[in-house]
Amino acid sequence: MTTESSLQVRASESTTLRRAFDATLKFVTKRKTTLSAVVILVALLFIAAFGPTISPYGANKLNLSDRLQGPNITHLLGTDNFGRDILSRALSGTRITLLLGLSISGFALLLGLPIGMLCGFYDRFGIVVMRVVDAMMAFPAIILALSLMAIFGKPGVLNVIIAVGIVWAPRMVRVVYSSTLSLRENTYVEAARALGMPSLRILVRHISINLLSPVIVQATFTFAFSIMEVAALNFLGVGIPPYIASWGGMMNEGRTYIIRAPWIILFPGLFLATAVLSFNLLGDALRDRLDPKLRRIM
Repeated sequence: MTTESSLQVRASESTTLRRAFDATLKFVTKRKTTLSAVVILVALLFIAAFGPTISPYGANKLNLSDRLQGPNITHLLGTDNFGRDILSRALSGTRITLLLGLSISGFALLLGLPIGMLCGFYDRFGIVVMRVVDAMMAFPAIILALSLMAIFGKPGVLNVIIAVGIVWAPRMVRVVYSSTLSLRENTYVEAARALGMPSLRILVRHISINLLSPVIVQATFTFAFSIMEVAALNFLGVGIPPYIASWGGMMNEGRTYIIRAPWIILFPGLFLATAVLSFNLLGDALRDRLDPKLRRIM
């Protein structure tokens, strides 16, 4: 009997995994834009993991005799004003860009999820906090990020994560808040209250699990816009230190030579635009798939 139960459990797990795989494959291949976005993101993850290995040169290797060379066989994307290989620096910048995007999205999620849930569940708490959130969202994102970086005093990876995370956390709070307001009126929440279930348990057991769809979609968009925000800070010279190769930093260094050597700013910009577009397309696809109101007929 025990053997038969074990076999049934294994068969059930195998069936569940197969259904999950089929659903994921159908989601990815349903639209060409989603498939293209996933392929690009997989390529970016591969570059982030193995960038130093596949790079033809070191990211910070100087060679003044080759400075400001255009794209050629030796340097496929050209060189900058210090003779550094643009392709190698762009590949190296992929890793720090994705790490910063992931860290900022995680920071915004950890800060925005509990605050948004509490604001949506407790009206008195929400009235005060949401006015602060509205005030923060009234500022342009780049202005608020610059102000926070000025308060922190010096460029650095940790300061960038905190500054940009604080900028995008209010967006997460707003999404979670509006979803919680809707979820708390559902019948199962009212039934849990009638049974005397504590509010904290209701939040954890009934509210948080139903927030996965909007939170995942918002996290995807936060990832896309945060890497663009980081690039903007690096372009302005107040982001991560210049000795760390980054797409925004490369464009900052190349703006002086934009007429003489436009490839210095062109190719990092293409990397950035491709990454942001891919995450936005993936976010749109996830929103259409996870939101019942927007889900298309299969």
